[in-house]
Amino acid sequence: MCGRFVQTSSAQRLAERFAATDTTGDALRPRYNVAPSTPVPVVIGADGRRLGTMRWGFVPSWSRDPDAGPRPINARVEGAATSRLFGPALSRRRGVVPLDGWYEWSDEDGARQPWLLRPRGEGPVAVAALWSTWRAPDAAPDAPPLATVALMTTAATGAAADVHHRTPLLVPDGLLDGWLAPGACDDGLLAELVDTVPDVEVVRVSRRVNDVRNEGPELCDPVGVSGDAGR
Repeated sequence: MCGRFVQTSSAQRLAERFAATDTTGDALRPRYNVAPSTPVPVVIGADGRRLGTMRWGFVPSWSRDPDAGPRPINARVEGAATSRLFGPALSRRRGVVPLDGWYEWSDEDGARQPWLLRPRGEGPVAVAALWSTWRAPDAAPDAPPLATVALMTTAATGAAADVHHRTPLLVPDGLLDGWLAPGACDDGLLAELVDTVPDVEVVRVSRRVNDVRNEGPELCDPVGVSGDAGR
């Protein structure tokens, strides 16, 4: 968790929702099967929030090659502070990734059955994220760095725990300023985030979700046990 998610909000809506300046250009479009290694929306900054895009799959600044070695898509909250990979980002480069739902899988008769966990109420929700920038040693001084991001996860509780033991670490609106603020992350704030239980509905959806090439709003439609789950 979380290996796929839904992000259907427009850049304008996200900018208004998070009181951020939109720097995405034309990069955002409704997506119903967002997969790792693709650009995803990210909000960073405390004073003067900015909405941009980063590649999903964390590449630390000290990496020799951004396309070699591990590029984790998730960061477990339990060990992030002491991690060589994520510790510096937790101290200085925190953000949120807005999303409208995420997928988890169960095993049914030897096949992977996807489930959509969809937040109740007005979306999107903000998932805690850690980001990094990487620059090639021979890059031109004015060349933009590669910006990458990982979603933070915590132990699942409530309805989310019925599907998977991990869940995205959500940032409620009241804690957003503290999370995005520069400087070290306060242990008390982190504890409050961990105690936030996502209010979600769990929806059985088509196995077409399993193929990252499939897209479209129909992927979020509920299906019955004898519905189109196998198609």
